[in-house]
Amino acid sequence: MNNDIKIQFLGGVEEVGRLAMVLETSDMKLLFEYGMNPSKPPEYPMPSPLVDTVLLTHAHLDHSGMIPWLFSRSDQKILTTKITGEIANLLHKDSIKIAKMEGYATPYSNNDIKEAKNSIVSVAPSQTRNLGSDYEVKFHDAGHIPGSLMFELSGDKKILFTGDINVIDTHLLKGTKPVNCDILILEGTYAGRNHPKKREEIEKDLLGKIDEIVKRGGVAVLPAFAVSRSQELIMVLRKAGYDVWFDGMGRKVAKIFLKYPRYLKNPDELKKAMNKISLVHSDHGRKLALKGEVIITSSGMMDGGPVLSYMHKLKNDPKSAVILTGYQVESSNSRRLIDHGQLDFYGVKQKIECEVQYFDFSAHAGHSELIEFAKKCNPEKIVLMHSDNRDVLAEPLKDVAEIFMPKTGEMVEL
Repeated sequence: MNNDIKIQFLGGVEEVGRLAMVLETSDMKLLFEYGMNPSKPPEYPMPSPLVDTVLLTHAHLDHSGMIPWLFSRSDQKILTTKITGEIANLLHKDSIKIAKMEGYATPYSNNDIKEAKNSIVSVAPSQTRNLGSDYEVKFHDAGHIPGSLMFELSGDKKILFTGDINVIDTHLLKGTKPVNCDILILEGTYAGRNHPKKREEIEKDLLGKIDEIVKRGGVAVLPAFAVSRSQELIMVLRKAGYDVWFDGMGRKVAKIFLKYPRYLKNPDELKKAMNKISLVHSDHGRKLALKGEVIITSSGMMDGGPVLSYMHKLKNDPKSAVILTGYQVESSNSRRLIDHGQLDFYGVKQKIECEVQYFDFSAHAGHSELIEFAKKCNPEKIVLMHSDNRDVLAEPLKDVAEIFMPKTGEMVEL
């Protein structure tokens, strides 16, 4: 029997974003992820061929954003966790809303979104399922966001597809562990960059900075990703005693998290944190939030959402501060703020007088953590993906395994 394994990336292999990979064996075709870049205009992967099964590691749009498009052509089944299905559904609806608001064509319909949600075959970490006649798949916690998975395929060869991973424990999650495999398909978001400090130190520094802002009479605005980052920040702030306000989609996501406590390291801690803060539901609530001390709000890259209305009010206040805690893509509004000290308010660029600070709360493994993880998986072959800096990751791994760095659209035999 011909047991060749072929892979083809449809996006997200030479860049961070719009990840999609087709894996083909003699008797099956699988699609891992089908993401989009929520840029202006949005960027999509290459069209996917018809496949037997879709495997989705987690809900972030750069991994899940184009999955409903598949349903405009044929029925599929999607293997992922229940919590991922719910969060992805929320993000898909939101991306259609944003496309309409910004005047871009929507790539799929509300009906496609509904069909995608109904086609989820829910799985959980440490379970296994058969895929075709030659392979089975085992699911592992990825440590990235609640419900995120790595996929271990066992058949003629053992293949590990990581999706996005984090190896350290955070308030929300325990870090992931290496899995022995023959072929490792590894993300490299933070290739070439290490996280400068331990998590506990970063949290201490953040609380110290907020203390300074509050003491001088300012407001600390924390633009945060709705999925995972905003909930983690609430937990970090829980015992600090500030008047904290929470705005944006992160509130809905927190409710979904609490519905699935098995995916949280400490669900009670999140529940207590949610009970201590004030939720913003209206324009009146936003006025009240500006009289508070800390505002956690979407969007994390400041490209839209409630954060811009807060920044419009606070832009000339040097006592206040914007505290960024996540990854800023080159073209994002938050990157503009860091590089040029200005924000784009729906087409109007304005100078920002308040303080801007950055704290590295990444949910991705750093450079040396990725290398250590790869070595402990003990693979014969490593495929590097989801990175704009793969060469620096390839160099130290050349002694470990044969390295593959495919281009978008290139068919590679493993």
